[in-house]
Amino acid sequence: MASEIGVPVGELSRRTGVSPATINFYVNRGLLPHPLKTARTRATYPLAMVDRIARIKDFQDKGLPLAVIARLLDSLNPAAELGLFTTQARSPRGPVGLTEYLELTGLDRDVLVRLIEGEILRPNRDDSGLVFDRADLAAGRAAARLLNEDVEIEMILRHDEFQPVSRAEAHFLAEHLSQAMRMEPSHRKATAARAAFATLRDYMRLRELENEYPDWDQPRR
Repeated sequence: MASEIGVPVGELSRRTGVSPATINFYVNRGLLPHPLKTARTRATYPLAMVDRIARIKDFQDKGLPLAVIARLLDSLNPAAELGLFTTQARSPRGPVGLTEYLELTGLDRDVLVRLIEGEILRPNRDDSGLVFDRADLAAGRAAARLLNEDVEIEMILRHDEFQPVSRAEAHFLAEHLSQAMRMEPSHRKATAARAAFATLRDYMRLRELENEYPDWDQPRR
Protein backbone atom coordinates (compact mmCIF):
# COMPACT_ATOMS: atom_id res chain seq x y z
CA MET A 1 0.00 0.00 0.00
CA ALA A 2 1.23 3.52 -0.79
CA SER A 3 2.46 5.73 2.03
CA GLU A 4 3.35 9.41 2.24
CA ILE A 5 6.93 8.41 1.44
CA GLY A 6 6.23 6.12 -1.47
CA VAL A 7 5.39 2.55 -2.41
CA PRO A 8 7.20 -0.73 -1.68
CA VAL A 9 8.53 -2.72 -4.60
CA GLY A 10 5.63 -5.19 -4.51
CA GLU A 11 3.08 -2.40 -4.85
CA LEU A 12 5.12 -0.72 -7.58
CA SER A 13 5.21 -4.04 -9.41
CA ARG A 14 1.44 -4.44 -9.11
CA ARG A 15 0.72 -0.93 -10.37
CA THR A 16 3.06 -1.14 -13.36
CA GLY A 17 2.84 -4.80 -14.37
CA VAL A 18 6.64 -5.03 -14.16
CA SER A 19 8.22 -7.74 -12.02
CA PRO A 20 10.31 -6.80 -8.95
CA ALA A 21 13.32 -8.36 -10.69
CA THR A 22 12.84 -6.04 -13.67
CA ILE A 23 12.45 -3.05 -11.35
CA ASN A 24 15.76 -3.97 -9.70
CA PHE A 25 17.28 -4.31 -13.16
CA TYR A 26 16.10 -0.80 -14.06
CA VAL A 27 17.70 0.49 -10.84
CA ASN A 28 21.00 -1.21 -11.64
CA ARG A 29 20.96 0.32 -15.15
CA GLY A 30 20.33 3.80 -13.75
CA LEU A 31 16.81 4.13 -15.13
CA LEU A 32 15.25 4.28 -11.66
CA PRO A 33 16.66 5.70 -8.41
CA HIS A 34 17.58 3.41 -5.56
CA PRO A 35 14.67 2.93 -3.14
CA LEU A 36 14.59 4.82 0.16
CA LYS A 37 15.26 2.59 3.16
CA THR A 38 12.51 3.06 5.75
CA ALA A 39 13.38 0.08 7.94
CA ARG A 40 15.95 -2.71 8.04
CA THR A 41 13.90 -4.87 5.69
CA ARG A 42 11.73 -2.26 4.01
CA ALA A 43 12.31 0.27 1.24
CA THR A 44 9.99 2.40 -0.87
CA TYR A 45 10.00 4.12 -4.23
CA PRO A 46 8.52 7.55 -4.97
CA LEU A 47 5.01 7.25 -6.39
CA ALA A 48 6.18 9.12 -9.49
CA MET A 49 8.08 5.96 -10.47
CA VAL A 50 4.77 4.47 -11.68
CA ASP A 51 4.70 7.00 -14.53
CA ARG A 52 8.45 6.69 -15.08
CA ILE A 53 8.21 2.93 -15.56
CA ALA A 54 5.29 3.43 -17.96
CA ARG A 55 7.56 5.77 -19.95
CA ILE A 56 10.35 3.19 -19.96
CA LYS A 57 7.97 0.50 -21.23
CA ASP A 58 6.67 2.83 -23.94
CA PHE A 59 10.22 3.44 -25.19
CA GLN A 60 10.95 -0.29 -25.06
CA ASP A 61 7.82 -1.01 -27.10
CA LYS A 62 9.29 1.30 -29.73
CA GLY A 63 12.37 -0.93 -29.83
CA LEU A 64 14.81 1.48 -28.18
CA PRO A 65 17.74 -0.06 -26.24
CA LEU A 66 18.12 0.79 -22.55
CA ALA A 67 21.22 2.91 -23.16
CA VAL A 68 19.18 5.20 -25.41
CA ILE A 69 16.18 5.17 -23.06
CA ALA A 70 18.40 6.40 -20.24
CA ARG A 71 19.14 9.50 -22.35
CA LEU A 72 15.52 10.13 -23.26
CA LEU A 73 13.69 9.52 -19.99
CA ASP A 74 14.02 13.07 -18.70
CA SER A 75 13.97 14.77 -22.08
CA LEU A 76 11.07 17.08 -22.92
CA ASN A 77 11.56 16.33 -26.61
CA PRO A 78 12.78 12.74 -27.14
CA ALA A 79 12.51 13.01 -30.94
CA ALA A 80 14.80 16.02 -31.01
CA GLU A 81 17.20 14.27 -28.62
CA LEU A 82 17.51 11.46 -31.15
CA GLY A 83 17.73 13.83 -34.09
CA LEU A 84 14.32 12.76 -35.36
CA PHE A 85 11.95 15.36 -36.75
CA THR A 86 8.73 14.32 -38.42
CA THR A 87 5.39 15.84 -39.25
CA GLN A 88 3.73 12.49 -39.94
CA ALA A 89 0.47 12.06 -38.07
CA ARG A 90 0.70 9.74 -35.10
CA SER A 91 -1.43 6.63 -35.09
CA PRO A 92 -4.24 6.69 -32.55
CA ARG A 93 -3.98 4.05 -29.85
CA GLY A 94 -7.40 2.53 -30.42
CA PRO A 95 -9.23 1.29 -33.53
CA VAL A 96 -10.70 3.82 -35.95
CA GLY A 97 -13.66 3.79 -38.29
CA LEU A 98 -13.75 3.97 -42.07
CA THR A 99 -13.85 7.76 -42.48
CA GLU A 100 -10.95 8.39 -40.10
CA TYR A 101 -8.96 5.54 -41.64
CA LEU A 102 -9.24 7.07 -45.10
CA GLU A 103 -8.11 10.44 -43.72
CA LEU A 104 -5.15 8.96 -41.83
CA THR A 105 -3.90 6.80 -44.71
CA GLY A 106 -4.74 9.00 -47.68
CA LEU A 107 -6.22 6.00 -49.50
CA ASP A 108 -9.07 6.45 -51.95
CA ARG A 109 -12.26 4.62 -50.93
CA ASP A 110 -12.39 2.60 -54.16
CA VAL A 111 -8.75 1.57 -53.74
CA LEU A 112 -9.47 0.52 -50.16
CA VAL A 113 -12.36 -1.64 -51.35
CA ARG A 114 -10.07 -3.38 -53.84
CA LEU A 115 -7.38 -3.96 -51.21
CA ILE A 116 -9.93 -5.49 -48.84
CA GLU A 117 -11.54 -7.61 -51.55
CA GLY A 118 -8.06 -8.80 -52.55
CA GLU A 119 -7.37 -9.68 -48.88
CA ILE A 120 -4.32 -7.44 -48.84
CA LEU A 121 -5.93 -5.52 -45.98
CA ARG A 122 -8.01 -7.48 -43.47
CA PRO A 123 -9.69 -5.12 -40.99
CA ASN A 124 -12.12 -6.32 -38.36
CA ARG A 125 -15.84 -5.60 -38.37
CA ASP A 126 -18.25 -4.74 -35.56
CA ASP A 127 -21.85 -3.52 -35.31
CA SER A 128 -20.84 -0.09 -36.64
CA GLY A 129 -19.00 -1.49 -39.66
CA LEU A 130 -15.30 -1.79 -40.48
CA VAL A 131 -12.78 -1.01 -37.74
CA PHE A 132 -9.05 -0.55 -38.35
CA ASP A 133 -6.28 -1.10 -35.81
CA ARG A 134 -2.71 0.22 -35.79
CA ALA A 135 -1.47 -2.59 -38.04
CA ASP A 136 -4.19 -1.75 -40.56
CA LEU A 137 -3.07 1.89 -40.46
CA ALA A 138 0.57 0.99 -41.08
CA ALA A 139 -0.36 -1.30 -43.98
CA GLY A 140 -2.73 1.28 -45.46
CA ARG A 141 -0.08 3.98 -45.34
CA ALA A 142 2.41 1.60 -46.95
CA ALA A 143 -0.04 0.91 -49.79
CA ALA A 144 -0.62 4.64 -50.21
CA ARG A 145 3.15 5.26 -50.41
CA LEU A 146 3.49 2.63 -53.14
CA LEU A 147 0.67 4.25 -55.10
CA ASN A 148 2.28 7.68 -54.67
CA GLU A 149 5.52 6.20 -56.07
CA ASP A 150 3.58 5.18 -59.21
CA VAL A 151 3.27 1.49 -58.33
CA GLU A 152 -0.02 0.37 -59.88
CA ILE A 153 -2.83 -1.07 -57.79
CA GLU A 154 -2.72 -4.28 -59.84
CA MET A 155 0.87 -4.83 -58.72
CA ILE A 156 -0.05 -4.25 -55.06
CA LEU A 157 -2.93 -6.72 -55.37
CA ARG A 158 -0.41 -9.35 -56.48
CA HIS A 159 0.81 -9.51 -52.87
CA ASP A 160 -2.02 -12.00 -52.46
CA GLU A 161 0.15 -14.47 -54.41
CA PHE A 162 2.52 -14.50 -51.45
CA GLN A 163 -0.05 -15.47 -48.82
CA PRO A 164 1.51 -18.97 -48.51
CA VAL A 165 4.90 -17.33 -47.85
CA SER A 166 3.32 -14.94 -45.32
CA ARG A 167 1.63 -17.87 -43.59
CA ALA A 168 4.92 -19.77 -43.38
CA GLU A 169 6.70 -16.69 -41.99
CA ALA A 170 3.92 -16.26 -39.42
CA HIS A 171 4.56 -19.78 -38.11
CA PHE A 172 8.32 -19.09 -38.11
CA LEU A 173 7.72 -15.83 -36.21
CA ALA A 174 5.59 -17.73 -33.69
CA GLU A 175 8.56 -19.99 -32.97
CA HIS A 176 10.75 -16.92 -32.34
CA LEU A 177 8.15 -15.44 -29.99
CA SER A 178 7.80 -18.71 -28.11
CA GLN A 179 11.53 -18.81 -27.40
CA ALA A 180 11.78 -15.07 -26.64
CA MET A 181 9.02 -15.24 -24.01
CA ARG A 182 9.96 -18.58 -22.53
CA MET A 183 11.69 -17.04 -19.51
CA GLU A 184 9.87 -13.69 -19.22
CA PRO A 185 6.49 -13.51 -20.99
CA SER A 186 5.57 -9.88 -21.62
CA HIS A 187 4.15 -7.56 -24.25
CA ARG A 188 7.50 -5.76 -24.40
CA LYS A 189 9.39 -8.98 -25.15
CA ALA A 190 6.91 -9.94 -27.85
CA THR A 191 7.05 -6.50 -29.49
CA ALA A 192 10.84 -6.38 -29.43
CA ALA A 193 11.18 -9.90 -30.86
CA ARG A 194 8.65 -9.19 -33.60
CA ALA A 195 10.42 -5.96 -34.61
CA ALA A 196 13.82 -7.69 -34.67
CA PHE A 197 12.39 -10.56 -36.72
CA ALA A 198 10.97 -8.09 -39.27
CA THR A 199 14.29 -6.24 -39.52
CA LEU A 200 16.21 -9.46 -40.11
CA ARG A 201 13.76 -10.65 -42.78
CA ASP A 202 13.90 -7.24 -44.51
CA TYR A 203 17.69 -7.37 -44.44
CA MET A 204 17.75 -10.83 -46.04
CA ARG A 205 15.27 -9.75 -48.73
CA LEU A 206 17.41 -6.69 -49.48
CA ARG A 207 20.53 -8.80 -49.86
CA GLU A 208 18.68 -11.14 -52.25
CA LEU A 209 17.48 -8.12 -54.23
CA GLU A 210 21.03 -6.75 -54.44
CA ASN A 211 22.31 -10.15 -55.54
CA GLU A 212 19.72 -10.61 -58.28
CA TYR A 213 19.40 -6.97 -59.36
CA PRO A 214 22.67 -5.14 -58.50
CA ASP A 215 21.49 -1.88 -60.09
CA TRP A 216 17.99 -1.93 -58.59
CA ASP A 217 18.30 1.61 -57.17
CA GLN A 218 19.88 3.25 -60.21
CA PRO A 219 17.88 5.65 -62.43
CA ARG A 220 16.43 3.98 -65.53
CA ARG A 221 17.20 5.49 -68.92
